[in-house]
Amino acid sequence: MSIDAAHHSRWRTGGVIFGAALIMGFGLQQLWPLSFTPHLDRTLLHIIGAPLLLLGTAIILMGKNELAQRAQPSEPGAPTTQLVTGGVYKYSRNPLYLGLTIAYMGLALGINMPWLLLLLVPAVLLTQQLLIKPEEGYLENKFGAEYQRYQQRTRRWC
Repeated sequence: MSIDAAHHSRWRTGGVIFGAALIMGFGLQQLWPLSFTPHLDRTLLHIIGAPLLLLGTAIILMGKNELAQRAQPSEPGAPTTQLVTGGVYKYSRNPLYLGLTIAYMGLALGINMPWLLLLLVPAVLLTQQLLIKPEEGYLENKFGAEYQRYQQRTRRWC
């Protein structure tokens, strides 16, 4: 792994954070089952959840594609050589995390698991602290004023 990188651990990823929340949600569901259906119709949950899951997945794929087109990494440990500000990065500085959050919400609703939505809050907070803030510091150190201008015109999440 390179020293010139925002993260140096393969375990420091959105997939790990959201995956842990998912596993904990399934475990909590086994211990203390919760359901949206006393308040919401199951069909409505699918109507809301499925498009969110698809939208989140599409945002992730568009973000990864934008990075790939510019030969930029999306995995930890690799250096960023240029700032990517086009495509979905024009609307969010963190479309991969945004997409993951939206897809996770869609899954929680679609499979009728309130525990997953409850665990989304700590997952997003951990993502913000453990992933986004170090990435922002890395990019600001590496790209200086160019990154600061990007921060001013593009929101962190959306």
